[in-house]
Amino acid sequence: MNAPAQIIPISPTASSLTHHAVNISELKAQVNLIQYVMRDVMKSGEHYGTIPGCGDKAVLLKPGAEKLMLTFRLANDVEVETIDLHLGHREYRIKVTLYSPAGQRLGTGVGSCSTMESKYRFRVGPVELTNKPVPKEYWDLRKENPAKAQEIIGGRGFSAKKDDSGNWKIARQGEKVEHDNPADFYNTCLKMAKKRGLVDAVLTSTAASDIFTQDIEEDPDLYGQTEHNGGNSAGSTSATSGTSQTHRTDSAPSSHEAEPVSTSEIIGYLTAKGIRMELSADESEISAFPDYNDTSARQWLKDHGFKWDGKGKCWQYR
Repeated sequence: MNAPAQIIPISPTASSLTHHAVNISELKAQVNLIQYVMRDVMKSGEHYGTIPGCGDKAVLLKPGAEKLMLTFRLANDVEVETIDLHLGHREYRIKVTLYSPAGQRLGTGVGSCSTMESKYRFRVGPVELTNKPVPKEYWDLRKENPAKAQEIIGGRGFSAKKDDSGNWKIARQGEKVEHDNPADFYNTCLKMAKKRGLVDAVLTSTAASDIFTQDIEEDPDLYGQTEHNGGNSAGSTSATSGTSQTHRTDSAPSSHEAEPVSTSEIIGYLTAKGIRMELSADESEISAFPDYNDTSARQWLKDHGFKWDGKGKCWQYR
């Protein structure tokens, strides 16, 4: 008779993947810790949020990424590549590598930002005064029926402004034009690229992509594929600040362009929505403070020419 086959167990060697695999219990503990930090330490709208039109999956923001770095005691190393483009424009490409407290390399994230991105490349042109005086009916309707008041002076893109003599005239919003000095945004783009690379590196190194997606941009004005001023990718595969599940192209313009609107229409909308606002003395600037979770309000503001002011933490219209 033939002898039964002998099964010889194969011991893991230093070259096999299983030899270096993380213990299952350790893996579960890491996931639980991230979820605990998200629930008990992080705040929605500050450390993470959601992308309008992109489902309910949480988006990791820069402050949240820094919290995870502190949690796991991670150190980072940053490499910067500067690419000079035509007409003074510039692109920054950042590679961020994270290390464990013991010095072990854990992962790398990438991010880029360019002054050719729409929010840095373009600005709204100056307002052009017409010779037409503002009708009395406009002032009568501007608060109770702002939409009708807007129609009286010409519709979207028109507003009421004082001329040099102090008389109210109908004004036309200027066309979008390019900024004349891209260097004004060099530092902003550098910081933005670094942020995008950092978030990408944290997601990669902590295996947290199933909990968070990539930060599209700390500025909500850039969230999602519906941005009016051009999408910003956060990194190599981002849908901003790196690796979202949805791919998008940094320089591709979006389907929504900012539509200028009158002060009266803006005031009417904000009042109806109960959104806190601040109006400058000459009514040339409006600051709006919608709730972070009010995505419809933020989208309306973006579609009507508002820009996010990171310092003032508000939406501004000029």
